[in-house]
Amino acid sequence: MKAIGRFSIASVLSVVLGFFRFAIAMGMVATAIGLAVLAFAPAPRVTVTVPVSFRLDNSSPIRGQTGFGFNFLTETDLAREEAKSRVDHVGGALRIPDASKRVIALNALVLMAILAFTAFVVDQLRAVLRTLIHGNPFVPDNARRIQRIGLAVIVGEIARAALVFVENYYAMTHVAIAGLTFDDWPRLSFTTIGYGLIILIIAEVFRTGTRLDEEQSLTI
Repeated sequence: MKAIGRFSIASVLSVVLGFFRFAIAMGMVATAIGLAVLAFAPAPRVTVTVPVSFRLDNSSPIRGQTGFGFNFLTETDLAREEAKSRVDHVGGALRIPDASKRVIALNALVLMAILAFTAFVVDQLRAVLRTLIHGNPFVPDNARRIQRIGLAVIVGEIARAALVFVENYYAMTHVAIAGLTFDDWPRLSFTTIGYGLIILIIAEVFRTGTRLDEEQSLTI
């Protein structure tokens, strides 16, 4: 299957992203309706799930086994040289039962912001794919679109780390779990930021390719 043009990989990806974009729009509408109902309804008894990361104060030594299972080690096992792995940091989600209206509303607004941000990135990517489908990738707008995608990846990772930090702070001040300490500082994924920088470099490559293509057209 060819990479660009009609009935290509680019066209398949464009269709898939189109369905994804529709799902995002429906999610935003549903969230907005939920917020409107929440403003006039009594506090619903719902459970809110928020992203958190935490450390185990008394981490249990473990040893990996075949089949992606784990075996928690005994004191005897600890004496063995190979028993060195420990679980000391975990990322996951915290379920808050019977959350207040304010907590529900704030998380709904955050969800809408995430959906809007994702929709923006998807729109930029679909616009690039459309030029690939038409066989003309080196258009001036593509470099700007790819640059926006790269910046969105970096900004999105910073926003994700900030969001988890805020949720961790809420958990630290409202939840107490023995043997568990929520992170008190943001954890950035420098790998994700690196991907964003690579995309910015690709944007510059597109910008150079567009300029060369225009110069070649003028020469002919």
